Amino acid sequence: MCGIVGIVSDASLDFESAIENMNCSIRHRGPDDDGKAVMTSEGVAIGMRRLSIIDLSGGKQPIWDERKEHGIVFNGEIYNYKALRDDLIRLGHVFLTQSDTEVVVHGFEEWGSDVFRRLHGMFAIAIWDRLNQRLIVARDRAGEKPLYIANIPGGYAIASELKAILQLPGVNREIDPVALEQYLSFDFVLGPRTMIRGVRKLPAGHFATITTQGVDEQAYWTLEFDEQPISEGEALAKFDQLLDNAVSSMMVADVPVGLFLSGGLDSSTVGYFMRRHSDDVHSFSIGFEDPRFDEQEYANKVAAHLGTKHNLEVFSEDRIHALVPRAAEILDEPMGDQSIFPTFLLSDFTRKHVKVALGGDGSDELLMGYKTYQALRLSWEADRLPAPVRQAIASTARRLPGRVGPIPLFGKRFAERLDVPNVHRLMSYLGSYHGHGRWVLSRQTTAQLPPSQFDEVDGKFRNGHSSLAPANQAIAAYAGGYLQEDILVKVDRASMAASLEVRAPFLDADIIDFLGTVPSSLKLKGFTRKYLLRQLMRGRLPDEIIDRGKRGFGVPLNSWLRRSLAPMVREYLNPSRLSNEGIFEPARVSEVVEDHLGGSHDRGQEIWLLLQFQLWRERWQI
Repeated sequence: MCGIVGIVSDASLDFESAIENMNCSIRHRGPDDDGKAVMTSEGVAIGMRRLSIIDLSGGKQPIWDERKEHGIVFNGEIYNYKALRDDLIRLGHVFLTQSDTEVVVHGFEEWGSDVFRRLHGMFAIAIWDRLNQRLIVARDRAGEKPLYIANIPGGYAIASELKAILQLPGVNREIDPVALEQYLSFDFVLGPRTMIRGVRKLPAGHFATITTQGVDEQAYWTLEFDEQPISEGEALAKFDQLLDNAVSSMMVADVPVGLFLSGGLDSSTVGYFMRRHSDDVHSFSIGFEDPRFDEQEYANKVAAHLGTKHNLEVFSEDRIHALVPRAAEILDEPMGDQSIFPTFLLSDFTRKHVKVALGGDGSDELLMGYKTYQALRLSWEADRLPAPVRQAIASTARRLPGRVGPIPLFGKRFAERLDVPNVHRLMSYLGSYHGHGRWVLSRQTTAQLPPSQFDEVDGKFRNGHSSLAPANQAIAAYAGGYLQEDILVKVDRASMAASLEVRAPFLDADIIDFLGTVPSSLKLKGFTRKYLLRQLMRGRLPDEIIDRGKRGFGVPLNSWLRRSLAPMVREYLNPSRLSNEGIFEPARVSEVVEDHLGGSHDRGQEIWLLLQFQLWRERWQI
């Protein structure tokens, strides 16, 4: 696991200094080694920081092909690299290392951009093609590994984290108001946007050709749904085989591999399959003094059931909320998921023992594990009503009491949106402002926004999957939105801040493709969420673990904001300060703050979004 950076420019730049500064800013992603290739005469420099996992002594980057025509810097892991290596050797390629990185550069030499669809893994890649004077970059299917692209004088820069881009002069650092509204409405910014106008994300499943003249992006893979007739028994047998293969391949490393174990179904499933392949599995979990947020009881039960060597650390409130000012440093751009804190603490604790850990991310999105899917199912039943009836219900719900500022009470959320498309319902539900992020923005900011924020949502999700059944539309939106822009961002930044690599078996390429063929009725059966996985693990894990409800990886943010963090809230969300900045509407922010600090309503998550944005702007001088 690493971090990568690069510059392509025909401007007069100090390439050596620029690439060194970018590399230093992401040292946490790879404290074991660094490397760079500065080719000033060609107008390019590439660099990387390395966390050594495969071929500890021989995997130094950049790595070049035999004729020094293609050089690569690489972040990630390729789980099928040995099979690809064998294929390339049969085709005549000569290897100097045992690393997966060298497989990618020879693969590009042999197959060109077609190599990316052959890779099973998580990755962000940059390859300098000397023959054609172009930089080829690519990102994995699910978006596990990040890659940013920015306009700079004379060309472009790329990096694994936004903070590396911000080391360069000439980047447009203005706030993107559309991205800001998305952040407030959904708790994250939809790619390819970032919070900064001059920087964009390379979409997952895409590669891009970068020259000084421009960036040409193309998809090499897209999430597809082609439900096939299959019996429950056949689906379970295939799923079992694929999960076993995925976990086995992700346990390959030249360093010890551990397990993130929360005691939930997903991580416990990964632990079960790890134990199939090893008698020496080390699991890790954290606990909290506040019992409302503590799951150590369940983690301990699973560890005892599976026979893992379990490691637990309990954290105090002081230790957790001391991390709050660090959120802007860890995340690069604001993102509303408060579980960044326990995820970092778990990563930091795990890193004291191992360099690699497996986790359960991706299961809830692909297998319909969230409670939201149940509520959506009710709304799909209501879609059978005539459109005028649904419009009347939605209109009535919007007029009913029970709204605090822009926030509707729980039972009204979907009733209010029965007259809007399926994906709009989901996206509105996810965020702390439930799709009403514009409400808290100033007039100056809202004047820069398009009439509807959902035009972009439609382009990203609904239009591309308009012919799908509602269930698969929701899965596509969850996978491309919440999973890609929230969960995987949180896990990557938190784990990399601790110099730990985290792998996700549920996001194995073969599993994603297989689940796209499985009927949604085997994922959400009636109102049983994640039905296929529950059936697979019945008898393998305790029923208590299989049947327990979903519990988020949360922290007592509401109480912190009323107590120890209240002075910070008052300072950063002060009406005078907000008025001078001109981004937020001071009166509406004050309404949110006073409601929460006064104890009349819990609006801590709304405050956290605003506070995190303010801390981010201050840290990066945006």
